Amino acid sequence: MSLGKIVEVNLTDGKVTTRDYSAEIANTYLGGLGFNSWYLYEHVPSQGGALDPENLLVISCGLLTGTAVPASSRIQISAMSPLSGLMGSSNVGGFFGVRLRACGIRSIIIRGRSTNPVFLKISPDGVALKNAGDLWGRDTHETEKRLKSDLADEKAEIMTIGSAGENQVRYACIMLGADHAAGRTGMGAVMGSKNLKAIMVQAPRAREKMDNETSKLVKGYIHRVKSSVSRYRDYSTWGSSGDILELHLLGLLGTENYRKMQFDRAREIDGRRLADYVTRRISCHRCPVHCKAEVEIPKGKYKGFKGHRPEYETVIDLGALCGLGVPEELLYLSNLCNILGLDSISTGSVIAFAMDLFERGILTREDTDGLDLAWGNAEAMEEMMIRIARREGLGDILAQGVRRAAKIIGKGAEKYAYHVKGVEIYGGDPRGMMGTALSYAISLRGGDFTSVYPVPEFRYSPEKAEKEFGTRAAIDYQATEGKGALVRKCLIVSAVIDSLGICKVPALTIIGDFDLEKEAALTRTLTGLDISTPQLFRIGERIVNFQKLINLKLGATSADDTLPDKFLYEPIVEGPARGQRVQELASMVRAFYRRMGWDKQGIPTEAKLKELGIK
Repeated sequence: MSLGKIVEVNLTDGKVTTRDYSAEIANTYLGGLGFNSWYLYEHVPSQGGALDPENLLVISCGLLTGTAVPASSRIQISAMSPLSGLMGSSNVGGFFGVRLRACGIRSIIIRGRSTNPVFLKISPDGVALKNAGDLWGRDTHETEKRLKSDLADEKAEIMTIGSAGENQVRYACIMLGADHAAGRTGMGAVMGSKNLKAIMVQAPRAREKMDNETSKLVKGYIHRVKSSVSRYRDYSTWGSSGDILELHLLGLLGTENYRKMQFDRAREIDGRRLADYVTRRISCHRCPVHCKAEVEIPKGKYKGFKGHRPEYETVIDLGALCGLGVPEELLYLSNLCNILGLDSISTGSVIAFAMDLFERGILTREDTDGLDLAWGNAEAMEEMMIRIARREGLGDILAQGVRRAAKIIGKGAEKYAYHVKGVEIYGGDPRGMMGTALSYAISLRGGDFTSVYPVPEFRYSPEKAEKEFGTRAAIDYQATEGKGALVRKCLIVSAVIDSLGICKVPALTIIGDFDLEKEAALTRTLTGLDISTPQLFRIGERIVNFQKLINLKLGATSADDTLPDKFLYEPIVEGPARGQRVQELASMVRAFYRRMGWDKQGIPTEAKLKELGIK
């Protein structure tokens, strides 16, 4: 297996260079998140801002992306984040990475800023910058259609930004096709700051042939996915949005900006209900799950609108968190985020924050230019999304994210701005699950679940928890004991999966072993690299430490590893989780630091860095 090339593009002078992706790099960092973390640590400027030309945008396929491995579709996009000022990173699937690998490319490093809008055209014949003046100002769907039409290639894969990225909204996303969003931490704003409108990949869609050993491993992996019968069935049928009702019944569904933890219309926006609008199930590269779906709205204001089913976090943040319970409106607004190039999680959080302030009288109709930001007002939400993307009126303030917006608005608004490290949390209330609470707090990219993925907290048996984490309390939602060990392992495993380019839905949500044995076997077979399971864990730990070092370089401290006061001091007042709050967070964070080999300030010790081979 060829490990491919690293392509460097300097937008300032238009120069494009290539070099080999060496076996040494693969053995040390794998690919995807691992390569990006190492490269950014070495090269990200400690001075200047995320939207300055000096910031780097690094796009990398995982080590197994585009191979015969099931669900090996993922790429990682990383840069200094405009939202947090720390390491930003987003992982996304689809087919873009598969086509990139078909062109022999593993990573793209983008520097500088173009004088005029450009797009990057990639094919087996080479890499070239093209004028994108006629694309600037177009939404993501229009851009994709125009590029495919102009180049007469309907099978090309397109990565693009919308008006939100062009206008450098701090949580702008990058869209890959119509429904694959590199959403979190504002990578679309970085792309927009460089006047880079799109990247287009033209390559044959080849299917790798498998030898007997590879075929056996792949079939075994698929069998394990499908053997988790109920989870496989649920995700194949309803997608991740089928978990909304479960969170509601636990009393942990963030509703009306966390004023409530249960939503009386939860059943209306759960994946079971959204299935009524599905016209076709679709999947990413070689995925057996098919959790994605196309939808069509058959009635009402949006009758005839065609789009895609939203994911779990999007349903929470645009739905319950904003008090929106009409499925047709939710489907339309979630797709509007993709069209405008807005991260749906941060967008829902920001609008819920504004609605909260509006009801409290901190924002008035004069501040909103007449918009009625009442809970569940879909028309006002739609208009506010457009204003955010265009940076107009209050939308210009909200485009900064809740942390900056609260400081600008003042009048006590900061109390209602729920974020970690400047990144809005995803909508599941952490007061009911201590492992999730710790994950939010220590996440290296901000208020986030998926970069840590503490699934064992609600999937492991007591016996398995005791064996792996030293105590059965590790899976007790309200216990703090054992959470440092649990979160450490999940963070490392998550880093490995993101560096291999495998989707976490089948690997961690459905199979849910967190042992990396099957991933190590597939890596050895498909790459020829002699990487054992313990070595994968060591590489994952190295990657996590590089991310931590980047954040320290950019000014992070242990004070950033915390949660909003609401979750620490205000117990839930109703429902099944009544009375719960995050207690002893500081002790859990310290336990996590100890498990990581970091000092009391969360700084990797010299001994730990030496052990991991980090200079």
